[in-house]
Amino acid sequence: MNSKWFRSALLIFALAVAGLATGCTKSPEGKYRDSSGGITAEFKDGKAYIALGAYRVNGTYTIQGDKIIATGDFGLMIPNPCVFTLNKDGTIEGPKDSMISRLEKVK
Repeated sequence: MNSKWFRSALLIFALAVAGLATGCTKSPEGKYRDSSGGITAEFKDGKAYIALGAYRVNGTYTIQGDKIIATGDFGLMIPNPCVFTLNKDGTIEGPKDSMISRLEKVK
């Protein structure tokens, strides 16, 4: 009887942990922009699209912890790699010492 109870408790615990892990996964997929709308970044299907006004570039991205690391042929205006930080409130911070500031997700 104890063995049955222990297995049930272990199964419930494992399912709870799996559910939390799935629910806590941060996905940056979507479009972001600054408060003026002049700077945008979009992450979709492993592709990164970054625009500073009319200057637009494409690349790819990966996730490492709370960082979005975008790489590509970004030219002189955007650092390469371009490292964004995912904030707990759903916004992202642009790379330090760059023109890209805090970006909010477009709904």
